[in-house]
Formats: sequence, structure tokens, C-alpha cells
Amino acid sequence: MSGLSARAGAGLPEMIVALALGAIVSAAGATALVGVERYTRIARGSASARRTLREAEAVLASELRAAVSDSVHVRGDTAVDFPGLVGVSVVCVASGTVLVLPPDVASGGHPYSAWRASPEPGDLVGVFDTTGGGVWRAGTVDSVSSRSDGAGCTPASGLLSAADSAARRASTRIVLRSALPGAPASAGSPVQIVRSARYALTRSADGGWSLSYRRCDGGSCGTAQPVAGPFATPGGAGLGFAPGSGSGELVATLRALPVVSGTSPIADTIHIALRNRAAGVP
Repeated sequence: MSGLSARAGAGLPEMIVALALGAIVSAAGATALVGVERYTRIARGSASARRTLREAEAVLASELRAAVSDSVHVRGDTAVDFPGLVGVSVVCVASGTVLVLPPDVASGGHPYSAWRASPEPGDLVGVFDTTGGGVWRAGTVDSVSSRSDGAGCTPASGLLSAADSAARRASTRIVLRSALPGAPASAGSPVQIVRSARYALTRSADGGWSLSYRRCDGGSCGTAQPVAGPFATPGGAGLGFAPGSGSGELVATLRALPVVSGTSPIADTIHIALRNRAAGVP
């Protein structure tokens, strides 16, 4: 007979205790995982909403701060009309309904034109009349073309050189719907081009709401182009515009929705300082 005694196994009470402890540990681990998942989902949703707010605020501030104060109009609290700056230049040639603008940069390094967007039919052109009392004279673009033959913008204008003509730098030829009032513009007269537009809260095909851009011409606005979103509904204060407490200030309130369901919207308010209108600016 062996001298080793048989090892006793775990009794029923010990097994019950072990199972109970295992269940408690498993439940605690599952609860912790659920909490971590919920925290991650909320953080991800909040980050997406804040990113949406930053995108919308950057666009609104960039566009509206370039507009003069009395040309910005709030429409129904959730939309704003404004003249967005397209670009600035100087006159090289002016004849009847035709304006020719020099190349962006001449061979000598002189920056004559700067564009935020390409001029289009329907844009408003303002030409500063340096001989008629220092006022802006306004016209509307009918057509635009880029001409490498100079379109009459030659060294005789005093703006370009023979090297510019030899390099065939592109000039911009603008045809207006009607001639500018007053005396013809002279070479070197400042030019600014603006575009009537609207930012508004619009509903997309999927039922969501977005900050959208609409090009306007003659009182009617075109198709909405979503810029940032999603935002809360108009009734949920998704977007609002109102005059600020100070002169020449616009207040925009935004409430962005997280892309992750179950998390709360993020709201913010921005104060946009508008430019004061100089005498005669279109």
C-alpha cells in the first residue's frame, strides 16, 4: 500500500464561493468596459461637434468681416445676406462697357490683382473714380475672359513693361451689362469685385440641417451648397444671426449636432466685427 495519501478535492462550498467571486469580477469588468465605451463615444461625438463649429465659425468670420456693415442684412434670424469679396485690382484699360485688368503680378514684381475667387457674370464691380470727386462707380459683370494677348493692356498704360508683353501674361477682360456712370475710368483706378451671397440654415435630402452658401443675383438666390454640419433645427437654435450691441457688429449663434447619436449638441456664439462703409463704397 502506498504511503501517499489521496489529495482531497474542493468542496461544494468552495466552488460556490469561487463562482460567485468570478461572477462579481466579470460584472465589474463588463461595467467598466461599458463606461469606457460610453465615455469614448461621448468624447468622439463632442469632438465632431466642436470641429463642425470651428469650420462654420472660420467660414463666417472670413467672409463677413470683409463686408461693410450696412451691406449685411439678417433675413429671418437664420440667414444673412452679404456682398462677399471676390478680388481687387486696378484698371488697365476702360472703354465703354469693357474693363481690362492687368496680370496678378507684373514682371517687376508689382502685385496688381488679388483674387479670392474667379470673377463671374452677375458680380458687382466697383471702380474708384479718382477724377470725379473720389467716389465709387458700380456696374454688373456680364462676361469674363482671360486673355494672354493682353486685351489692350500694353506698356502704354504705364502699368506693364515690354517684358510683360513679351511674356504674354494673362489679363482679365470684363464686359459690363452697362457702362459705368460718370467719366471713364483711368488707368490705375482701384477696382473691387464683390458677389451677393447668403449664408443660411438649410435642410438636406437626408433630413439633416447644414450651414449652406447660396449665390444670389438680382434678388434671387441659387442652389444651397452645404458648408458645415450637422446643426440643430431652426426651432432648436441650430443657427441664428442678430445685430450686436456695438455698431457694425454681427452676432452668430450656432448649435452643432455630434455625428454620434446619444450625445448632446455643442453651442457657441461668435461676435463678428464688420467693416465701416467708406464714402461711396458700392
